[in-house]
Amino acid sequence: MEKTYKNITVIGIAFILLLSTSCTDFLQEEVYTQYDPDAFLQTEQGINSVLVSAYDNLHSRNVDVLKSYNVHEWCGDIMWEYAGGYNAATVPFSTFTWDAQTALHSFDTQYRGYYVSIRNANSLLDEIDNVTSLPVELVSQLKAEARFIRAASYYFLWDLFGPVPLITSAATLDFEPLRATEDEFDKFITSELTAAADELPVNQDLWGKATKGAALALLGKYYLNSKQWQKAADLNLDVMELDQYSLYSGDLKNMFAVENEENEEVIFANPALPILNPFMYMAGAFPPNYPVLSNWRNWGAQFCVRNDWVQTYHPDDKRRDWFLFEYVDTKGNYHDLLDPADKGRAVRCFKFVPDPNAIDHRHGNDVPSIRYAEVLLNRAEALNEINGPTQESIDLLNQVRQRAGVPLYSVSDFVSKDELRDALLDERGWEFVVELQRRRDLIRHGKFISSAIDRGATNAKDYMVRYPIPIVEENANPNIEQNPGY
Repeated sequence: MEKTYKNITVIGIAFILLLSTSCTDFLQEEVYTQYDPDAFLQTEQGINSVLVSAYDNLHSRNVDVLKSYNVHEWCGDIMWEYAGGYNAATVPFSTFTWDAQTALHSFDTQYRGYYVSIRNANSLLDEIDNVTSLPVELVSQLKAEARFIRAASYYFLWDLFGPVPLITSAATLDFEPLRATEDEFDKFITSELTAAADELPVNQDLWGKATKGAALALLGKYYLNSKQWQKAADLNLDVMELDQYSLYSGDLKNMFAVENEENEEVIFANPALPILNPFMYMAGAFPPNYPVLSNWRNWGAQFCVRNDWVQTYHPDDKRRDWFLFEYVDTKGNYHDLLDPADKGRAVRCFKFVPDPNAIDHRHGNDVPSIRYAEVLLNRAEALNEINGPTQESIDLLNQVRQRAGVPLYSVSDFVSKDELRDALLDERGWEFVVELQRRRDLIRHGKFISSAIDRGATNAKDYMVRYPIPIVEENANPNIEQNPGY
């Protein structure tokens, strides 16, 4: 089946902008030594050009498997990787032996990539209040999108490195900025996402653009991860009360297939296409000699899910359909992936159903950053931290469990806040497996380091809940303070 779209994705706008001139216009040479913000950003096309670039850099950080899985999944307790040339880059994360110089393509590319989006958003925000050629309402929305992109980029930087320098203008260059304090960073994220939510529409005309729900949900996610429990509970309730989202009601096995990307559960997604911003996860998830289509690639790298984790799923859990437990390879040999002696060595997650129109290792599955199941579990967790197990927190948790087809909980099943906290962490693991959530969930629950030590990563130390500022940034800026321990 060919991949179709109800709307043009954000990452596709770039093609439209390039093709919007005639052949005659194309043959007329125009020389640009530098762009004039006063002219370029007076048109909707010029503004959208800057926004597309900012969106693209924001989205691409989260679909780039070789970087995002390094920093979010191989260091957790659910996924692991072996074999292939990529294995050398994953080992420091699985063994907790990284430092400021390790895997620069993970730390430095993430760090600089988000700052590219910040720079582009700043370029727009520096000029947009001077725009007089567009309706005031449109200018307000475009400004809100730029503020969302900037705040989201800073959130993801904070998630990895802690508070970083807050650069809020491209008009003046400071090559040696200081890092923000925790309080400064908190106030900035709160004010930016609140302002963005006030002006963003509930629905967008293009898939992948920021909405009011996305801004509220991201702020609620930040409050949860910074343990501001009441604010987290309130913001996630605000998202629920928009009445725009619901749990995906189709076949759960195919929820993440390309034909189901724009479903009712996705609040904010990172769009991917085989020809642009491709998602490359499946090339590593295919086990050895798996019978792939002629247009697919099966890498030597092996993206695995820990068998002991998979076996914690309830036998009736529909989410088990996301996993490949057995297969017959191209040579006719049967493989039981639960058997550690088998050549395949471990179960694989096929949640991101292979794209039938993939090009080599480049698949077109969108990667959700926030979906409604997370909003429900975020509020349930925040309420538990405030009041312990309550009927509301259990009801929220049970919405996700009911969709999965597993037995529901009752308040009496939990005698303490700690017991429900553990159940919520388990549920998040079952629900968000391979979705780049596990590292942050473990950190928030205080189990990131202890679980690493339990599985043999004895190098894990408490300070490693934050990654080091990349060595190239430290060398270039004498004012930037390195995270403790590095």
